Amino acid sequence: EETEKAFKILEAEDIESRYYYKFLELLHNKQETSDELLGFCKANEYFVPKFQVNINPDKIIDLSGTGGDKIKTPNISTIASFIVASKGIYVAKQSFLAVTGITGSANILQEFGINPLELSQKGSKEITNILKENNLVFYHANSMSNPEKRKGFFNFWLKKVPETGLNFTTIYHLASNAYSPINMKRRIYGVFDEKYLKPLAELFQKLRYTKFLVFNGEDGLDEISNIGETRIIEFYYNKFKNYTITPENLGIKKTNADEIKGKSKEENIKDFLNIIYGKEKGAKMDLALINAGAAFYVMDEVKSLKEGVKLALNLINNNVVAEKFEDYVKEYGDFEKLNYLK
Repeated sequence: EETEKAFKILEAEDIESRYYYKFLELLHNKQETSDELLGFCKANEYFVPKFQVNINPDKIIDLSGTGGDKIKTPNISTIASFIVASKGIYVAKQSFLAVTGITGSANILQEFGINPLELSQKGSKEITNILKENNLVFYHANSMSNPEKRKGFFNFWLKKVPETGLNFTTIYHLASNAYSPINMKRRIYGVFDEKYLKPLAELFQKLRYTKFLVFNGEDGLDEISNIGETRIIEFYYNKFKNYTITPENLGIKKTNADEIKGKSKEENIKDFLNIIYGKEKGAKMDLALINAGAAFYVMDEVKSLKEGVKLALNLINNNVVAEKFEDYVKEYGDFEKLNYLK
């Protein structure tokens, strides 16, 4: 309750962001608890209320995680979203500009004429229509809020952070994607630090998700890893299960950090397209397959993570993912831009 109240006040009233900065810093240094994360999500819900899409919430998933990984991989969850949606699963993916990484999901999508931030400002009806028509939508929940009622928030992120260059990891990385105004019951959620696995798992339980995976990969990876072990907390049938997996457990070749690292915006765009079109056969492709496979597992499309990886690979090899991507760009983006980049 205290955290919810604090964020409501700061986001509405702290125009100069003086208290905002200090509150985020101290809260993060203390380490956020699951109750504080829940209060933060409830403040988000106050500014961006839930809306009805009239789709079974057990049939919808979001693949967004915390971001903030130390390796700065390409936009894996965005690629995985196209893979999962190509199977007909409803994906409501939150997308924002880069904060701690090279390219955020929104940066990549804008290269193909898809603008999640502009779409979000059009409101819930437009987001709902796209999700229903194409079983896939990219949007940003916080951008749906009224700037006049949330002046502190918009001033902080749109003015103060770019001015100062301060982009330290905060509660926003941990949990801003955890709250979804679209009702859903299943999630996968990567986190940049193992110490936040338990509080985030408790948060998703308190948000009444019925099945989810929260995971952290070796070397601070906010994805299921192909460079080493991944620690996972799984929740299903009201029970938590903790375990560790390796790339070998998933039928994937172990690699090193340099092989999955993004080096520039241009390279991230190239990697994105090469994976979508099946031209990339190496470690970055494997990373996308693993994380799409995790979503298939959570959605009960497969019985194991390893089977999920195989399903994701088949969808790419049979050009199902490329067709889904091209259809989506034709409908909601700029196909000429895509052809140019191809």
